[in-house]
Amino acid sequence: MVSVTNETTKLLEAALAAATDCWLANSNGALFDEAFDPESGKPEIRNFTTMVEMLFNYIEERRGFLQSRDFQLLSIEQPFAVPLDPDRPGLTYVGRLDKKFHYKGAIYAAEHKTTTLYKKDGFFRSDFIDSFSPSSQIDGYLYALHLLHGRKAKAVWVDAALVHGSVHNGFRFISVDRAFEQLAGWVWETRFWVSMIESQREALGASPQGGSNFEHQDGIAVQDLPYMPSFPKNTEQCTMYGNCTYIDLCKMWSNPEAWETPPGFTVSHWSPFDELDLASIKKSMDPTADETTCYDNTRISCFRRCNRMYYYRHVRDLLSESDRRALLFGSAWHAAMDVVWRTLARKGKDFHGS
Repeated sequence: MVSVTNETTKLLEAALAAATDCWLANSNGALFDEAFDPESGKPEIRNFTTMVEMLFNYIEERRGFLQSRDFQLLSIEQPFAVPLDPDRPGLTYVGRLDKKFHYKGAIYAAEHKTTTLYKKDGFFRSDFIDSFSPSSQIDGYLYALHLLHGRKAKAVWVDAALVHGSVHNGFRFISVDRAFEQLAGWVWETRFWVSMIESQREALGASPQGGSNFEHQDGIAVQDLPYMPSFPKNTEQCTMYGNCTYIDLCKMWSNPEAWETPPGFTVSHWSPFDELDLASIKKSMDPTADETTCYDNTRISCFRRCNRMYYYRHVRDLLSESDRRALLFGSAWHAAMDVVWRTLARKGKDFHGS
């Protein structure tokens, strides 16, 4: 039987408190300790008990690494804003590194990920492991890490954690390394997707904050057309990872510009400056950089998956009011990780990060 020290108990309690606070702040009433899905009746593995078991095992698994002499935690949830195009000064790629640390002479970023893709031998299915190379999100973080630290930048370590009904000790670092020169393709592709987003906005006549006042043809307003002449649907993605949040809207509306906010949705604007806590570094950015020229992985990946999804989420600002349990659990896990890494790093040595 594993002996639980008072130190471990206190850390576990602090991490659980952070996870619970995060869950309650974003859950719209969804219960953290729900044992069964209220709609399907199936066991719900993303619950409080699972979180407790995972956190205890994670603390024991990572303690040696986070307190080793070779490890120094540099920052937690560090926002960044880096240029994307020297010929367009205001165009900026923004994000937030979950953790940044110094290890054996190099600088790394850590990105926490949870998954239910279980494999008996090795915990994680190969399709999950392979999904990070190539990965637009990870390549973007590597791009930022190289710009911030030059030759000292080494890799992004995906800190994977398995969410399972009975297996609670599945953890793995997945290292993704790229030389700066190898990221040229990512830069070009990101500029391409930005140009596509902007062209679709222009076709709609949409302002950066959403809405449209564009007259399409013969003086006919967009909302009066039988279809919307921008942001086409990608129907191959409608049921790819379970039903898309907006699938019913696409079934009902040929032209969503003609309709107001539907029941079951709320208006919630995604603002990278606010969501990524960029206020502290906004002053150091190009003065022309704002919401219209500031892009992050959330926006770009959404557009790449489906243009119409992007329209609903980032032009109309529609957010589902339903229980988004996977997102809630992942966010709660991130909050707990902040406590675990900060505490264990300080136990090992002084932590000089933010």
